[in-house]
Amino acid sequence: MMEQTPELSLALIEALKNQGYTQSEIARMFGKTRQAVSWHKRTYGGSLTPREEALKHYPWQVSHPQTQTTAYRASRDHCEYMATGGKGMTVRELGRLRNFYRKIQEGFVLEHDPNIPPEPGVNKYGGFAWRKRRKSDGDLIIRVNQYTTLTDEGRMLWRLPPDLP
Repeated sequence: MMEQTPELSLALIEALKNQGYTQSEIARMFGKTRQAVSWHKRTYGGSLTPREEALKHYPWQVSHPQTQTTAYRASRDHCEYMATGGKGMTVRELGRLRNFYRKIQEGFVLEHDPNIPPEPGVNKYGGFAWRKRRKSDGDLIIRVNQYTTLTDEGRMLWRLPPDLP
């Protein structure tokens, strides 16, 4: 007789997280997606990771294809880095983040506008572009436009961190 896998639940997710499993690992154990695990946590009031807490202040609504872009991933990694100082981040995430910060140090900011067209070899889904920094950008690393919602915490979050990876 085969042993049945228990049903995915918030209690089980929390118990496995406390044992050190990541959401991706938990999802694989149950044949689910990482998003399904996240849905359980949000819907049933589970504890949020530092990254999830920081992502509450993500300033843009991004289409699903645009979540596959380097710009989106690096900006999402920035949220996690600001929340954790890089603890627990992968070598790949930290490398992507160093490239992201290098571009900012060269005098650019990241802008999101769903109407930005794809740029072959740079951004095949569109929506993001590097823009030359203007005085109106202040010390933010992003360009605020009509597609940006910036919370008070977000105003602190969307700055270059004092200690770079």
